[in-house]
Amino acid sequence: MNNKEEFFQRIKNNIEKDNFHITVVQTSENPRFAYTIGNLEKLQFELILAGNENYLYKDLLKIFNSIVPKLTKNINPEEISVEIEGFGTFRFREVHKSWNEFMMLGVYDYYKIESFKAYQILPDNKHYTLDIPDMSIEWNADNIIWKWLDDRIEWKFEVPRDSQVVTEVQVLFGEKITEVTRWEENEWEGFTQNGEDVDKNNLRVVPIATLLGIDNSLEPILKLGIEKGIWREDENSEWNSWD
Repeated sequence: MNNKEEFFQRIKNNIEKDNFHITVVQTSENPRFAYTIGNLEKLQFELILAGNENYLYKDLLKIFNSIVPKLTKNINPEEISVEIEGFGTFRFREVHKSWNEFMMLGVYDYYKIESFKAYQILPDNKHYTLDIPDMSIEWNADNIIWKWLDDRIEWKFEVPRDSQVVTEVQVLFGEKITEVTRWEENEWEGFTQNGEDVDKNNLRVVPIATLLGIDNSLEPILKLGIEKGIWREDENSEWNSWD
């Protein structure tokens, strides 16, 4: 059995056991996203949650497993919301098919279909992070955070394509990074406070393009040498070298 056959068998087993399968995709260029395979059979649509990296992997599984049992094919998801204790209240928005074609390839492959309906899972305002795309409108290459879904697009930054930043989850909600150090060719750390004071539970690894899409004042970090750092007093201040 080849890898593709094994993948399809795992999906089939999960659908038989749990009624659906969850695929989680993490790349170095785009925020993480997760989607279902198998709900087409019961609900006539699939679900996707994109970005929202404040939630951990295990949180994603909890969210999907809490939401799906509450849905039926007779319910319009856009007219309801689902509350999950500890995670907030979620609503749903129909996804433009252009996003399906980039992000939900497993559904196409498994069902051998040309199109299908999907809904984006959206959190309440308290849990809404800046890496979440509006998937109700057509995907386009102007979105610096999500444009890299199309691997034909030339990487425009003078750093490796797999460059990532270890940062705090608060940055995804809009808090500004005030100190940055580049440790490797493709690895940075960027914090809103003294790095020694950061709660390790709040750490996230974020693609560098995602951070630049959230805050373009971070562009100077692209010019940092290895083991060099910069800092600023606040978002309106100039960057200073640690040297």
